[in-house]
Amino acid sequence: HQSLITEAQIRTLRSLLAPGDILLTRREWYLSNIGLPGFWPHSALYVGTPQERKAHFGADVGVRVWVRMHGVESGNFEDFLQKSYPDAFLRNGPSGGQSRAPTVMEATSEGVCLIPLETAAHADTLAVLRPRLPRVAQARAVLRAFHYRGRPYDFDFDFQTDSSLVCTELIYKAYEPEPHIAGLALPLQEILGRQVTTANHMVRMFDEEYGKKTQQLDLIFFLDANETHKAAYRSGVKAFRESWKRPKWHILVADN
Repeated sequence: HQSLITEAQIRTLRSLLAPGDILLTRREWYLSNIGLPGFWPHSALYVGTPQERKAHFGADVGVRVWVRMHGVESGNFEDFLQKSYPDAFLRNGPSGGQSRAPTVMEATSEGVCLIPLETAAHADTLAVLRPRLPRVAQARAVLRAFHYRGRPYDFDFDFQTDSSLVCTELIYKAYEPEPHIAGLALPLQEILGRQVTTANHMVRMFDEEYGKKTQQLDLIFFLDANETHKAAYRSGVKAFRESWKRPKWHILVADN
């Protein structure tokens, strides 16, 4: 029940986040890591507070036009979100900047739920990726995440349906392209006969696309773990690009 990431580091992280950011986390020694491929086992979507979304999306012309196309004359994304998913909107709440406002949407064995950033970042290693997409695509991803809130966990890892979801499936579905709105082309790989996206493969994609015109994501923040010193420390893009290659139990073989 301990993590290497500190409350001070989470406060720094909070100041850097924007709605639509993708969070990747790893918790050392978790038994659930056994059944998940690669170093990075988990992902979540930062949906932000109402105030953060207003600041991020409020003045964007593309977002306002898209909202009006869906029958909300104000063009206000918050009005659209509240009208579409009032229960989830209330859960996300007007409490806004309070320290433990539920601002992260994730899928765990309990299902798709809103949790505080402090809970999501209670980890040993963490990275934040920001899609290189127009804000309307980020807004749509947030809207889709609210749409999926309350759905059960997908123990079958079936990306062909969205009646239940795993953590990476939430990201995949949130940023799935549609006509007139760009999305992410996340990689699929076969695991136990299923075509799925894994968090570790997202990082591999980032590594392979980095510096190219095809690059889809930017690294905003990376906290790496040092088990020997019992601390998480801020690291850079070079180390992050290599992180997907680490053995699942790298801490047993790494020379720290």
